[in-house]
Amino acid sequence: MTGFWSRGRRGAYSAAATAFTASALALLATTVTGPQPPPTPPDTARAAPPGTTETPAPRSAPLHRSEPTGIRIPAIGMRTPIDKVTRATDGSVGMPPDPDHAGWYTGSATPGENGNAIVVGHLDSRSGPAAFYGLGALRKGSRIMITRRDGSTAHFSVTAMKTWAKDDFPSSRVYGPTMTPTLTLITCAGWDDERDTYRSNLVLTAEPATPSPQQS
Repeated sequence: MTGFWSRGRRGAYSAAATAFTASALALLATTVTGPQPPPTPPDTARAAPPGTTETPAPRSAPLHRSEPTGIRIPAIGMRTPIDKVTRATDGSVGMPPDPDHAGWYTGSATPGENGNAIVVGHLDSRSGPAAFYGLGALRKGSRIMITRRDGSTAHFSVTAMKTWAKDDFPSSRVYGPTMTPTLTLITCAGWDDERDTYRSNLVLTAEPATPSPQQS
């Protein structure tokens, strides 16, 4: 992503953005001064998945490893390709060069297999809303589908949502490995007018779910 909109351009979307998250929007995307990716994942994180969950949706069996190629979230009408991202030179998770694409962190599990699959996305760009702009509108139980290179689809249900300040981001908790399939989505939150940047990250956690009849 090349940068955020100017204040005037962002104003056209302010009402919708406020509806997405109580604190407005967040940190991940690139600012006018350069990229601001998620905080650096630890080399050895040993933590439980973040957040609390309500009664989980029926689980599907773990899948074998296969790289993700696309993500679909019906509740917000989102469908976008997934690119592969690695670590940036500063050790943080890199971001997809196309703001309309999501990015799967290759140092994490693939969606559907046992482990924590990390998918990041820009919130906005100079040209308008980006891939993860509507993420804050999701709620517990919202469905997420990840298409995989082997032709299969991994189905997930959102179980937790949390906004973390950039300076208090719990890397071990967010990036930590899991014993069962987990999907972690990360984008920006909390626009700071004084700094002209985002100050927080919105983190969504999702667990495997069986396809609903409409998704079969």
